[in-house]
Amino acid sequence: MNKIILDEWLSNIVGKPVYELKKFDSNLNQKDLPAGQLFIWSKIPVGDIEKLVYLQKLGFYIVDTNIQFSLFKRIILKNNSNLRFANSSDEPKIRELAKNAFKYSRFNKDPNISNKIASKIKEEWVGNFFLGKRGKWMIVVEENSKIKGFLQLIHKNQDTIVIDLIAIDQKFRGKGLAKKMISYAYTHCLKRNGSIEVGTQIDNKPSINLYSKLSFHMNSASYVLHMHKK
Repeated sequence: MNKIILDEWLSNIVGKPVYELKKFDSNLNQKDLPAGQLFIWSKIPVGDIEKLVYLQKLGFYIVDTNIQFSLFKRIILKNNSNLRFANSSDEPKIRELAKNAFKYSRFNKDPNISNKIASKIKEEWVGNFFLGKRGKWMIVVEENSKIKGFLQLIHKNQDTIVIDLIAIDQKFRGKGLAKKMISYAYTHCLKRNGSIEVGTQIDNKPSINLYSKLSFHMNSASYVLHMHKK
């Protein structure tokens, strides 16, 4: 059975219908896809070569290999100063930071999506937090009224939270700010024995190095594929 879901939010930003191919079988063909100009994407485990080849024959192409990590132990930092939960007045600064912070995202890497639209997607993504539409918490690191980074979190269940977005202003990277925000999240958003999940791109070496140093463990990997119909 095929399951194709329209993403109205993303469609409005991209300017054409956007669908996720959530589930499909070996009988899927072009006529089963929605008609007209559109953008459709899917995500499959890296071990499922049969599905990968099948989607490529339909015209899909790989834009990202996504790696999923989990953290099961608390990161203890003595100094959590300059960290707090975001409030509504932070929205303009967070939006501006998000516009330029995600060069490794699948939208930035897709040659059929402009950098302007890719930036707009992330800006509106964080905007949805302030509208109460995505994420339960947002943590910011601030100094001298300057927001240097933010961490947006999803509440998956009572024992697990998910890092939805994390970004540090380029001028302040390499100073341990991401580690501080993750530590703050574990302390203030989780039960004592909970876990944090996060996904990142295989070519995002800074993020992979960060999560490895913080004792995150890799638990899965997936191909992300896009197709644009004209």
